[in-house]
Amino acid sequence: MIESGTTKSPWGGWLLYAVVGTGLTTVLAVLAAPPFAVLVAVLAMAIAHEIGDGDFLRANGGPWNGVLDVLAFLPAPIAFLATHV
Repeated sequence: MIESGTTKSPWGGWLLYAVVGTGLTTVLAVLAAPPFAVLVAVLAMAIAHEIGDGDFLRANGGPWNGVLDVLAFLPAPIAFLATHV
């Protein structure tokens, strides 16, 4: 039996991060948070998550692995900020 060595695609994780960022943006928007505060809150959550994962560490591919993951959280709050300012 031959096992194929497939690696995980980063798109799956980045898509999940975008969905989480969209969800948090939606909740904060419904609660009438100011647009800039929404961006800051999602950014803070993303950075805290990546620090917890250790993705900013050089041993885990950091710092760029963490930076790219943080950016994946941000499309929805950036769009929300752009449409409300």
